[in-house]
Amino acid sequence: MMKKILLVFFIGCCSLSLFSQVTNEGIPASWSLIEEKSNFQAIELPKFDMKKIEKEDLVNDKNRAKSWRFGYKHAVDYGINNAGNWIETEDGDRIWRILFESEGALSLNFIFDEFFMPEGGKVYLYSDDRKDLLGAYTDVQNQESGRLGTWIVQGEKVWIEYFEPNEVRGKGRLHIEYATHGYRTRATQKSLEDSGNCNHDVDCSIGNDVEDFKSNNKDGVALILNGGADWCSGTLINNTDNDKKPYFLTANHCLDSGGTGDWTFRFGWISPNPICGQNSSSTDGPKNMTISGATLRVNNSNSDVVLLELNGAIPDDWNRVWAGWDRSDDIPSFTFGIHHPSGDIMKVCRDNNPPTKVAQNAGGNSPVAQTWDINGIINNSGANSGNATGWEIGVTEGGSSGSALYDPNGRIIGQLYGGRAACSGTNDNNGHDYYGRFAVSWDSGSSASTRLRDWLDPAGTNPMTLDAIGNTLSVNDEFLEENISIFPNPTSGLVTVRATGLVGDLSYEIFNLLGQSLKSDVLQNETIQLNNLNDNIYFIKITEVDSNKILVKKVVLSK
Repeated sequence: MMKKILLVFFIGCCSLSLFSQVTNEGIPASWSLIEEKSNFQAIELPKFDMKKIEKEDLVNDKNRAKSWRFGYKHAVDYGINNAGNWIETEDGDRIWRILFESEGALSLNFIFDEFFMPEGGKVYLYSDDRKDLLGAYTDVQNQESGRLGTWIVQGEKVWIEYFEPNEVRGKGRLHIEYATHGYRTRATQKSLEDSGNCNHDVDCSIGNDVEDFKSNNKDGVALILNGGADWCSGTLINNTDNDKKPYFLTANHCLDSGGTGDWTFRFGWISPNPICGQNSSSTDGPKNMTISGATLRVNNSNSDVVLLELNGAIPDDWNRVWAGWDRSDDIPSFTFGIHHPSGDIMKVCRDNNPPTKVAQNAGGNSPVAQTWDINGIINNSGANSGNATGWEIGVTEGGSSGSALYDPNGRIIGQLYGGRAACSGTNDNNGHDYYGRFAVSWDSGSSASTRLRDWLDPAGTNPMTLDAIGNTLSVNDEFLEENISIFPNPTSGLVTVRATGLVGDLSYEIFNLLGQSLKSDVLQNETIQLNNLNDNIYFIKITEVDSNKILVKKVVLSK
């Protein structure tokens, strides 16, 4: 199966492309200069009618053709020119800080309607207890629109801090337009009130027939924070130039009036200890692959489709995958999906039956769209479509909107529009789901702004299908691939490297998700120790010393 995945390689995995990503590295300058925080006056966000919001959510959550709201968005008017405090350092640099407080908030996040970082400028966001840190946002996050949406920070009190070097004094611009009080789902670690217990983490098995495709496609999926208060899902999608242009597919109903320049995308949020339809909590996963901002290329309600172009290239070091697609509109024998239900850690679902092709599906929502239906119960009276079995593994929920539906070859055939699928304990409710059809999205409408073909087939080659394209840290040597095994994976800290055949002396190097080298040495006693590293995903690069042949393997550390 892996032969269907087109790989693009680069030599030397230590390089790091910096385009719009948040590294979650370094610490705010004030942490080493200021100890006392208690006398800093917080800006208190106004209270709101939580009971009214809960009633609205009870209605909106049943309408799966709406984004899944997790927070209440306050309009605010604060920036470096009218709020916060400045501190001068001995070197002539400046630090600006502002503290927001919203009583009872699980999290806070912000939208800047004015964001410009001069070279050397840095913005961090962090919880009052300094346990949750986001940033640095630097000049690589500057966008033409001047807007920026941040990811969330846990807690009801959150700081925003800007460091400005003396040589660029007065050149930075910051103004906050919205502050969102997160009142459900922490989007950092699964708790039992988030997605339902019948969901399966993406690394749970859904069958050997698609395991390779699932394992590749998950590396293109992202959780979307759209409009500052809602969750959706989506995926990177390949085009016929195979050039890794950052096209991203999601649903039209995820759009809000604020545009996509302040959307934020989090890739690779995957549990290292998968929970498969059980009453247990998933273990938190990596947090450092976040990108801000996108430009709308296509939107069309006829198939509920949106195509975005992310405002910056995906760093090669992130090892992402751009999914392939099939525009034939042929009915597949079965389907599967990868998504973030209720803003939760990445999940997977599978339907073992062919979907039904529906020409005009409102599903109780508006507007009508042309869809694939995952056959199941379609209303509260028990009416059904087809055999009414719904999903056999997992389900989708609010927040899954926009996630791709894949055929048995791992190619996209649609994106989630809505449905009634949900959990009933650790089982699904046999409810149906419906996805806007990719074939309709391909050529719908009269202009490039309403159809996919102009963007995903720029040369007009008109193929019926296209396979995925991905990255790897280096060119793997076929001989080493066949004669070296690395296990166990996941590992609790000790990795065994077993070589057979005529393999010479080996060295190794360990890299994090950003491609930064953490450790290197000569391999001794067939073992590599990872105990001194935090739980995360790492890459181990094995080199045969005499021939300089290379093998790279991804390893999950979970102690």
